[in-house]
Parts: sequence; structure tokens; C-alpha cells
Amino acid sequence: MMRFIISLIFFTILIPSLCFTQQDPSFIEIPYKNIEVKLDGILDEWDKKFDFFFEDTLKSLHSPPGINISKVYPANFDFSLIKTPLSKNRVYIKWFWNYTNLCFAFVVYDKHLNAQAINETNKPHHHFNDGIEIYIDSKNDSKNRMDINDYQFIIDLLNNVDIFRGERKFFQSDTFAVPKDYGQNILIKNFSKVYGTINDSTDIDEYYVIEVVIPFTSLGIEPKTGMKMKFDLCCNDVDFPLNQAIINDYASTNTWPFSWSGYSDFGYPQYWKNGQLVGEPGFLEEINQRLSSKWLILYTITLLISLVFIIILLIKFNKLRRLPRKDEILQSSFIFSTGVYDKELSFNQKILQKAKDFIILNKDKQVTSEEVAKNIGISLRTFQRLVREELNCTPTNFITIIKLNLAADYLSKKIGNVTDAAYEFGFSNPSYFSKQFHKHFGISPSEFMKKNDKSMN
Repeated sequence: MMRFIISLIFFTILIPSLCFTQQDPSFIEIPYKNIEVKLDGILDEWDKKFDFFFEDTLKSLHSPPGINISKVYPANFDFSLIKTPLSKNRVYIKWFWNYTNLCFAFVVYDKHLNAQAINETNKPHHHFNDGIEIYIDSKNDSKNRMDINDYQFIIDLLNNVDIFRGERKFFQSDTFAVPKDYGQNILIKNFSKVYGTINDSTDIDEYYVIEVVIPFTSLGIEPKTGMKMKFDLCCNDVDFPLNQAIINDYASTNTWPFSWSGYSDFGYPQYWKNGQLVGEPGFLEEINQRLSSKWLILYTITLLISLVFIIILLIKFNKLRRLPRKDEILQSSFIFSTGVYDKELSFNQKILQKAKDFIILNKDKQVTSEEVAKNIGISLRTFQRLVREELNCTPTNFITIIKLNLAADYLSKKIGNVTDAAYEFGFSNPSYFSKQFHKHFGISPSEFMKKNDKSMN
């Protein structure tokens, strides 16, 4: 209830002062907006000000020049039976375009809301209800008659929709005042919201809101800045119950139609107003739109490249973490040498010799990479880089390799058994020691001892 009151105040007090009045322009601009319309009858996401408004100023039905409105009524019809509205309507309109849709929002102030008409077979009657009509000449090429590039959309306050399209086969016939075909398979989105009661003649109503989203694909065009079209925007005002009307197939004495051009008869393109799409999207949005048709291909290619890159990194990472076999580091035999440093060693290799000496000194402890780096005066990051460049492994594996080679020498000299070797060189348990030993030397510690016995013999 509170939201209704706030909306009522907004539309009845604030909106008229914010409106940009454009009642009879010779040329109308349709602005570009990057807005997603939420079809709920609440215009929070739209701009606060309206683009223009028009109102009913007619004292009697008024046809465009040279058009005889009596064509849609039976012969000898008494036009004095057409009822003048109990109150005059005022219509406020917002509209914009984007690369996908042409969007409209109508706020129609109407004190008497009626919608009782329903369609009969092949006889659309929704224009006998309160509602709006939109006419569009999508190619801006029509003159005095609707053709296949012209569209008519009728939306009543119950959200019923009728859609017509100019029909070529009727175009040359004088029997059709407005040559058009009904029952078009055209998809639009629309929503209506009523602020008042419908079909209750005992009260005074406020207004109704109709939102309409028309895809440009439904109009058969691809929009772009500067594109010109023609429009007619109209309102059907019905202030009396349907049972008080005299109805001819497509005309009713209860219906009071009027357009923003001040006419009561619609469908004649030469009297529609000129419109043009203005404004344009931002740079990123334009790029996105241009690539939208290829987004799946680009996404797939990007995904595949990313997957390949990730796989390569995983392979390199796993290879780096894998404990190297001894035959893979024979070229780096400096790590197995003892005593005085070889003068031919590089600067990096001499640093790793210092690291090896520290590990040997603490062979019975579970030393960490951080401890080794700190004690030889380099950062952990430098230690990681040196080991990777010289041995293509991690500092942890470097420590393990030094201890495993010490253990192999220990076992070959029969100083102790496998269990003794595991604890002598700081491994957590004999099982883990045997597993690491096998990874590095390709045989188990026990097999190594047997093989060493045979070689000694």
C-alpha cells in the first residue's frame, strides 16, 4: 500500500514538472540507452523524466486530411451515438533503443478504466478496451498506405496484445482504408500495471502503466545510429461499459481513440511522425556487440588455450616436484663431491656446495629449505632459483638427494641396516626412506645392499 501511495505521488506531482514537453515535433529523437528493462509496471530503471507527452483535446472524432472515417462504420451510421469520454486522458511516454530492442513505457492518466472486450474468431476487439497502440514504419518508406514494412501493436490495460502488419496483397485495393493483416507471428514483451479498479463505474481511477519491448529482429531490421523510421503513438479511451456500446466489426460507439498527432483514425503512414535513432554505445559495449555473434568461438578458443597453458604448467610443476633419479643429475656431480671446492665450479654451484655441507652437518635432522637458505646467507627464493636452474628440482628434493646419497654410502659400507640408515639421516620412518630411495636409485635399499655385496665379491 505504501509503495502504491509513493508511486501515486511520484506520477501525479513530480512527473509533470520533470517532463520534456514535445507535443507536435516534426522530428523526434529516440535515445540510445544501455538499460535492461524489468517488465513489472514500475519504472525505477528508466530515466526520471519522460521524453514527451500528448493528451486528448478532441471535441469529436477527427480524421487525418483526406481520410473518411466513415469507411469503418456501416452505411447511414449515426455518428452522434459515439460517446464523448467522461474525462480526458493524458499520456506520458519514455522510449529508447539499444542493439537488441526498441523499448516504450506509457503512463496513461485515465479516471475511468474499462476493459471488457475480448477477441472473436479472426475479429480482434482489444482496441475496444483502454490501451495504447504503436505504429512503426521500420524502413521509413511508406507513403499513404501501410505495407509489409509497417507494424501495428495494440496492448490493452489487461496486457492483451494484437499485432498487425501491412499486407501487400491488400495494398492496391480501394476497399481497405488501412491494408493490413492480422495474426502476425511476431514476438514482443509487454507488461501492464493498473493503479485503480477496472470496469467499476462508481469510482475514480488514477492511471495505468504499459511497458513494451519490441525486438528489432521482429521488425526485420538491424539498428544503428542515425537510422530513420516513422511512428504513430495512440491511445484508446473507453469510459463506458461494453453493454452500452453499438459495435460494428472493428468500430464501437464507446471507444474514443486519439493519437499524438491529434487524429482519431490511425494507420496512414503519411501522417506518422519522423523518428531517428540517436546516441551510441560506449567503446567496450560496441566491441562486445560486434563480437557477440562470435562469442562462442572466441570463448572456446580462449578456453582451449587456457587449458593447454594450465596443462603445460602442471607438467612442469610436477616434473619440478618429482624426485630426480640419480642418472638424471650425473652432469651435476659437484653435489656428490666432498672436501675442497673445485675451482672450476660456477658461483651458483659453490653456493649449493655450501648448502650441501650444511645438510651433511645436520644429516640426522629434518632440516627445512628455509633453514638451509638462512644458514648459507641467501633468500629462500634465491635458493629455489639456484636449485631449479642447476638440478631442475625443488630445494626439498635437493636436501633429500644429499641424504639419500649419504645413506647409500652408509649402506654400501655395511655400517648399519636399512632401519638404521633411515633414522641416521633424518627420515621420518624406514618405509618412507625406502620409498624415496627407490625413486632416486631405481632399486630398494635392500636390493642395493645385495647388489653391493655381489660387486664386492
